[in-house]
Amino acid sequence: MNDLVFEPYAAEQRWQMPAPLPGQAWQELLAEYLAALARACAGAGPCVIGHLKALALFPGGGYLRASAVSAHHPPTLDGRAPDGLQALDLTLNLLVYGLPHTALERIATEEAAKLAARRGGQVDTHTAAHHHPPGEHPHAGE
Repeated sequence: MNDLVFEPYAAEQRWQMPAPLPGQAWQELLAEYLAALARACAGAGPCVIGHLKALALFPGGGYLRASAVSAHHPPTLDGRAPDGLQALDLTLNLLVYGLPHTALERIATEEAAKLAARRGGQVDTHTAAHHHPPGEHPHAGE
């Protein structure tokens, strides 16, 4: 596993539900999502999960942050989602050694769609446009 590719994946997601959810439901949904991402990454081939992170920011300075580092450990949550949100805007970062960017994009999109559909919702995902080929990062060599 010395030659594992490293192509980080970043995206913005908008989770839309058919009705407002209590904050606890959003927290459970986000924990389920990161656990599903970790399992899907581990099942996609030889890889090492560096970090899976998701962050939602709310008016007034509130936030909900979730992270996972393994399919064998539950995700951790920090912060709290407010009650009564029908939509949640999420920033997602997947740092996984061994899976190409295209695989991470597919996993993030498919797992979000499956999880949202179980609650009658949907997720729009917009992949970040800033992708630098290996060795061509603007800060490489500094």
